[in-house]
Amino acid sequence: MLPDNANTVLVNGIAIEQQQVALDISTPQGLQQIAFRYQARFRDQGSQHSFSSDVIILRFAAVEQTYQLSLPSIRSQSSAQQFNDSPKLTLTDQAGNAVAFTQDKLMKKGLQLGRDFEQEIAKYNTSANPARWTKVNVIAPEAAVATAPALTAPPLKAQSEYAQAENMHPTMIDNTQQPNQVEVSTMLDYWYQKASPQTQADFKARINQ
Repeated sequence: MLPDNANTVLVNGIAIEQQQVALDISTPQGLQQIAFRYQARFRDQGSQHSFSSDVIILRFAAVEQTYQLSLPSIRSQSSAQQFNDSPKLTLTDQAGNAVAFTQDKLMKKGLQLGRDFEQEIAKYNTSANPARWTKVNVIAPEAAVATAPALTAPPLKAQSEYAQAENMHPTMIDNTQQPNQVEVSTMLDYWYQKASPQTQADFKARINQ
């Protein structure tokens, strides 16, 4: 769940103007991208103030469960400015474990009224930005075992493209180009979260050899 003081702007490239949105990921699984503003009211030096942050982009690899986003308290002009300069966010899963994520801002110069957020995020997602998002079809582990027993990771075709696993066998993938390491890291995190405790332990053991 997003807290009450987070005003949602976009979810996976689609404009959604509402005060709160449930981060209950059921479908599609894989990368999720949410853009929001932190809006707060506080009293400082005897006066009431309103604060609305820049648009913050949050991207994370999701599995089928509920997530909770937490934001720091803002009680002064200085803490509001500090948050806007360097937002501090915490994302946890339903077990209370910290979830890795990438964050950025959706910035626009000049007049801020009448912004077309869908157009802005579409442009953002086509550039090499840290929290960019691409619609991805991720097959469940059970399906992966049935279709490709030797599958070790979601196939990558190029820097910003995922191969369609249901239509392409791993041996058909073009490996002549280096994959984007940010995307590789995100999808490794996704599969690690999906793995059983024993599989996670075996994976750590292989890394440490």
